[in-house]
Amino acid sequence: MDVGHLNELIATFGAHHKAALRAEKRASASSPLFDLLRRSLLGYYLKWDHTAPVLREVASAMAPEEVGRRMRRPGMRPYYMQHFLLMQDILSGRQQRLLELGLSHGDRFPGERLDDLLFAADFWERSCRAYRSDGGLFPAEDRSQPILDEEEVTRIEGLLEPYEAGRYATARRVLATLDAYAFLAHGEQRDGIFGHGPYPLPGGRVLFLKEVNDLRNDLLPWAQTEARNPYANVVVAYICRDVRVVCDFFGGLVTEPLDFTDRIERFAVLTNDSGDVRPVPDGEWPAIVAAATAATNEIYFRVVEWDERQKAGYGAMLFANHLKPFCDLAGIDANARLAAAARETEERYLDEVLAGPAAPLVMVHWGTTDGDLFWPVVT
Repeated sequence: MDVGHLNELIATFGAHHKAALRAEKRASASSPLFDLLRRSLLGYYLKWDHTAPVLREVASAMAPEEVGRRMRRPGMRPYYMQHFLLMQDILSGRQQRLLELGLSHGDRFPGERLDDLLFAADFWERSCRAYRSDGGLFPAEDRSQPILDEEEVTRIEGLLEPYEAGRYATARRVLATLDAYAFLAHGEQRDGIFGHGPYPLPGGRVLFLKEVNDLRNDLLPWAQTEARNPYANVVVAYICRDVRVVCDFFGGLVTEPLDFTDRIERFAVLTNDSGDVRPVPDGEWPAIVAAATAATNEIYFRVVEWDERQKAGYGAMLFANHLKPFCDLAGIDANARLAAAARETEERYLDEVLAGPAAPLVMVHWGTTDGDLFWPVVT
């Protein structure tokens, strides 16, 4: 990749990112449990320092295109959000430093890490084009998020069963309970929650999937609960009529109408068990709910005791966890390395982050700039 193409990607990524962030008012996000803004800045620094070295190790074991191809299954981790964060976070850490130095758009950055940026962007683009079934980089203009090929769509379609009200009510509770677990386990970040589709079917029907993954995490210290989810991922797949599916830049999915219960023809609760996507037996659904509820409670009673340093400092490990699934996919045991990277990031940056404003400069910039969200490389 040359610098010209890199800058094209930075500009395009920033334009999509700006639209998504402006809709969410990210710079005003707050939580009683976590310092969301400072934890994210700490995470950006971790990704700025460590993304390219980790991806180099992944690429030495598996080509970026193969990474993308292997991600194209229900219940997979990594999935679109971690993939998008490869670019967002390294660019955000860089942009924060540009702003701290008082630089302007078009100025040369004395701390530029050009080789790392070129490598990470090249890896991201190549793997993303192999991941999305339309060969694109972002949700399409119709805001679809297609990752499954026709053969996989057909296979998944064959696993779905006719809608039955009582059974669907239980499945809905399974998904809601797992969503709540994933949101707290990931420190009020939407990591682990993914929706994709729609996949058109005959007769105007559509297939779409809502997934929760990272349910048996072995890296995040606060998520090492006594209650453990029996499955690493759970996928609820739907075939509906007269439903519009809208996917966003962060891997989320919403439907129009929001409550589509009366439009479901078939659905299934599935799991990806070492590459084999199969139904989860109905008799196991209550155990999934019970384990997720107990684990959520355990995590809550841990994090509610955190002091101000921990409320921001956990961001280093949280963002290290984004890199872990790429290593896992390539067969690399990176837990010790990623934990060490998180500790090093806390030691190096946490005091600086806590001494800074509650809303870091990069987030204020996101919400106020009329120009590019991320500035180009100037050589």
